[in-house]
Amino acid sequence: MAKLSQDEKTILAMFSYMRPSGTPTEAAFIERFLTPLGFTRDPFQNLVLTVGDDPRILWSSHVDTVHGKEGIQTLTYDGEMLRLSKSAKLTSSCLGADDTAGIWLMTEMIKANVPGVYVIHHAEESGCIGSRDLAKGNPEFFANIDAAVAFDRMGYDSVITHQMYGRTASERFAASFGAAIDTALGIKSGFKADDTGSYTDTNEYAHLVPECTNISVGYHNQHTRNESQHVPFLITLRNAMVNLDLTQIVIARDPSVVEYAGYKSYFRGGFNGHRNWDFDDPWDDPKNYTAFPDRRSSGSMEDLVKAYPDVAANILQSYGLSRNTLMDEIAEVYGDNALEAVC
Repeated sequence: MAKLSQDEKTILAMFSYMRPSGTPTEAAFIERFLTPLGFTRDPFQNLVLTVGDDPRILWSSHVDTVHGKEGIQTLTYDGEMLRLSKSAKLTSSCLGADDTAGIWLMTEMIKANVPGVYVIHHAEESGCIGSRDLAKGNPEFFANIDAAVAFDRMGYDSVITHQMYGRTASERFAASFGAAIDTALGIKSGFKADDTGSYTDTNEYAHLVPECTNISVGYHNQHTRNESQHVPFLITLRNAMVNLDLTQIVIARDPSVVEYAGYKSYFRGGFNGHRNWDFDDPWDDPKNYTAFPDRRSSGSMEDLVKAYPDVAANILQSYGLSRNTLMDEIAEVYGDNALEAVC
């Protein structure tokens, strides 16, 4: 393999850290890569840094990974795709591109003095804890923010307009963001509106900030041992973001207007272009709506999946987990015989 560039060396170094929230390895990662840039903790444990005077875009990612344990993992890289090494797959549960890719991209934007409020969120993988606490505890933080842009999406071309089936960004915003990337690169990048988002930190701000989105950063099969990161794509996206003309970005959405996509809801019940409200549940009354209801505070994960099997399947697919990959994971944990009933 050819000699690594400095970008590749930094990316590989960042990706070697397995960082469950609150662990010493997460702290070491922050101290090595983020504290030197000037990031400081807010009262909700998010890492925050402002670049420029009165910036109106919030750029975000999250510091934790979904690894089952902390430590340093070994990687394999062929000049295109970055993956866990064969030996690392015996002990590591994932690569952690979700969201190490977004963090690297943001650090590069900071070094290039791209204006913005930069927030690397605390404990996204544990239920968007840092972003949820920030939105509830300090809504004034968002008073001058027009757009909250997360770099936490699989694939190559998504400008997310809907998260958990509710609109969080306008079509005009998505089109303008894609066009701005095209202009910065001088090519047709393919970035376009995508209404199949699942859930990331910017969703917590959808009732406060007009445009809340999530941008593809080139990873696949996240949260699995088969997770991979397309490194040249990530570097090309960096080249776009450090040259992005922010004046091209259109802000069009009214955050006070709640709009759903025309398919089965994250909430109980279904709809086709309209909502059949169930007033037995106070969250189903639109006058009580401020953000997506928090149904994560009680009960087990198994209970939740049983209650919403179709939604759980959609979320897994939106994370890039295919049926075959899930079958591989089941077989690895429970043995091949566990799959006989579905094969």
